Amino acid sequence: MNVLICDDDLKIVQQIKNFLLKLSKQSTYNFDITCFSNGDSILDKQIKTDFAFIDIEMPGVNGLSVTKHLQTLNPNIIVFIVTSFQGYLDDAMDLKVFRFLSKPIDENRFFRSMEIALNLYKQSTEKIILDYFDECHNIFTIDILYLTIENRKTKLVTKTQEFISNKKFDYWKKQLSKYEYFAQSHYSYIVNLKNVTDFNKNEITLSFNSKKATVPISRSFYASFKKAFYEYMGGTIWLQIYVMLWYICLLYTSDAADDKA
Repeated sequence: MNVLICDDDLKIVQQIKNFLLKLSKQSTYNFDITCFSNGDSILDKQIKTDFAFIDIEMPGVNGLSVTKHLQTLNPNIIVFIVTSFQGYLDDAMDLKVFRFLSKPIDENRFFRSMEIALNLYKQSTEKIILDYFDECHNIFTIDILYLTIENRKTKLVTKTQEFISNKKFDYWKKQLSKYEYFAQSHYSYIVNLKNVTDFNKNEITLSFNSKKATVPISRSFYASFKKAFYEYMGGTIWLQIYVMLWYICLLYTSDAADDKA
């Protein structure tokens, strides 16, 4: 897996490298690590990486700009914000970064976070094989927006293309049931929850690549879809709560230090 570390503090860079090396020795994971001391050089390159550890406060381009650039090159990148500065937390949350690691980095928290991140990475890189007569397509499951039935065939719509499958809708329903981010919204629609931004009792809005699409939701599937959506989003909500609590703790620590001074 490709890992990018961007921090002007060389001690932090070395600490993260050491943690990753230790993780690699304790597991079957291998990491190809690239390090930068500033964000300016990254913006000049087309670097597609799987994981990134990025400091927010750096000379020149800040970490948020670096994060946006890397997410453009790989929308599925897993980003850790490494910081002791709380001023940009709201902006970082808007970018949907994966975790915040405060300096100095706690080793136990690092390993717990990486365990979750590696499971997420595994999900995001799983593929399905789609056959259609003489065509064969290898598709990332995370790139699928929805499946539907069209002219008695299964149509699979991704963020960039549409495919027709020889397999029946029930076959794909069974195949995608192993992934927590797919849910059925209609007798002829299965939706990727990762792209759902809004829904009501009539339709679902999907957002992707600065675009939007809508798919129907039926009364008979509304309750089960809503339950699946809330259960999937639960992890994201708890992450936001954690960040808010962490933010409060940082402010309290900062105020206490000012009082002592």
